[in-house]
This record gives sequence, structure tokens and C-alpha cells, in this order.
Amino acid sequence: MRARVVHIAAAAFVTASLGAWLATGREAFTRWPDARLEAADAPVSSAEQDLLDQIGIGSDPTTDAPRIESRFAFGLVPGGPDPRHLLSVATSTALALACSAFVVLRARFSKGTTR
Repeated sequence: MRARVVHIAAAAFVTASLGAWLATGREAFTRWPDARLEAADAPVSSAEQDLLDQIGIGSDPTTDAPRIESRFAFGLVPGGPDPRHLLSVATSTALALACSAFVVLRARFSKGTTR
């Protein structure tokens, strides 16, 4: 009976992590908001723009630069070695599988022992 509850909870945990992945934009890697990315999208001052135009790398006013989104996204795989980036569908699935495997192995090896 306990094993069934653990398996159902593990399946619900994996389903919830897939739901979070879908709700946050179906990104491949987990990412968090970053102030440096937000600063990259800030408009350039007129003095900086004049300097960029003088050296020949000014922006063309007819084209829009792609915006870098600085937001949370629950990814399929971890976004890096930072502990907060380890949160992902893959790590939550591995945790759920480990819990289910532990219950199965415990039941298998404890059948011969008396309690």
C-alpha cells in the first residue's frame, strides 16, 4: 500500500514539473531573471549612440534589435552548475524515479526478514 502511494506521488511530481515547464515557456534550460540581461536591453544614450555611429557600428533605425528576456523559465535540463539552476524537469524526474526505486528495492529485500 505504501509503495503505491509513493509511486502515485512520484508520478504526480513529474506531471507537476512538466506542467511548470509548459507554463513557463518550454525552455530547454532553467534560467532565472538577471539584472545584466535587463541592462543589455536598456536604450543607449545619445552620446554613446553618436560614438557608435562614428566608428561605424551604430544601429540601423529601421531594424529592431532582438530583446533578451530576463525571466524565470523551468527548463528540461539544468541551466548550469549553480544550485538554483539545478531545478529542472530532468532533476525532478530523477528524484521521483529514485524514490520509486528505493521503495521497490526496500520491499524486495525486506521480504525475507521478519519485523
